[in-house]
Amino acid sequence: MKVLILGGVGAVGIEATRDFVKTSKADKITIGDYNIEAARALVKELDDERVDAVKIDVNKVDKLRSIMKNYDFVINALPFKYDYLITKLAVELGLSGVDVATEEDQFEFDRLARDKGVVFVPGVGATPGTTNLMAKKAAYLLDEVDTIEIFWAAFRCTAPSPGLLYVTIWEFDPDLEERVIYENGEWKTVPPFYGAKEVDFFPLIGRRLTVCVPHSETYTLPKYLGKHVKKVYVRGTWPDETMDLLKTLLYYGFYDNEPVEINGVKVKPMDFIYRFLLNNSKAKDTKVWGYGLVVHATGLKDGAGAKSIVWNEHPPPDEWGGRRAYFKNIGIPLSIGMQFIMDGKVPGPGVYPPEAAFDPDVFFSELEKRGIKIHSKVEYM
Repeated sequence: MKVLILGGVGAVGIEATRDFVKTSKADKITIGDYNIEAARALVKELDDERVDAVKIDVNKVDKLRSIMKNYDFVINALPFKYDYLITKLAVELGLSGVDVATEEDQFEFDRLARDKGVVFVPGVGATPGTTNLMAKKAAYLLDEVDTIEIFWAAFRCTAPSPGLLYVTIWEFDPDLEERVIYENGEWKTVPPFYGAKEVDFFPLIGRRLTVCVPHSETYTLPKYLGKHVKKVYVRGTWPDETMDLLKTLLYYGFYDNEPVEINGVKVKPMDFIYRFLLNNSKAKDTKVWGYGLVVHATGLKDGAGAKSIVWNEHPPPDEWGGRRAYFKNIGIPLSIGMQFIMDGKVPGPGVYPPEAAFDPDVFFSELEKRGIKIHSKVEYM
């Protein structure tokens, strides 16, 4: 079994790579990344004869295709703008795999994947990913489900990488059509900072105010959960300094990105913001590194109104690698998801979201072995 890990030395990819090398039964594992020096350094760190590295330029599609065809499986930890391309190539070449992010268009390859006999699961990180399975767990703790609410608190610095900075700012773009809620059979676009709601995360994160964000769970849960759900909401938050920045950018119209003249040079404000933050030391650090996840499902159990609550917990940063405490929550599920596919712990060929592909309890058991605990309870209302 030969596995290619794309983006294998990125902040997320490196955690997926470390866990996969440590726990998988793959015969050959190749770290594919544009930064070949960092990839080779990781190969040396891992000190495993199964592991090697190859330089990948995703923009050179023919070369990428020629590399991918030599593998049986692919783990995609690249920025989400490459989701569609990697899914397309993987399915066409007959590779099963997982992707850390999700685009709705990826599911159009479901029929071809079935014909090719491969399994591809997009969105196998913390959220989407673990939250999809937490939602499935929450739903099946009840007899009937009316509403599912997903909450996340992504506690990392504002600009850990170009891709993650882009995601942070993109999620609050006032013109973003993908920021939706699901209510009574319809997906409705909502403005940034809509639907504010406080929720209690595990103690490292505490009680936080969350707002509606564009996430794939809102799309996939109503379609794939297996229970009739009337409402789905995904709310999230970043650390206070990041949320304050986003409010400022919105208030002063930075998202319009209309050029302004500075000393005779026209500059787009948002282009400046990106460059500034990526080179600013304060944007590279934050007080707490971690990932809080909570899911509420409301409905009926034993004929009475009830709410199921599912939440995560992980070791504090000083025990779990500092800033790595955030990225482990994303990379580890990616590794587990790939191993589930390799071990045949999936329903069959096709392109599925996590809630349709994996058994929550079995997945949570693997997370717990690595320090991520998932708790649940039911409260009658």
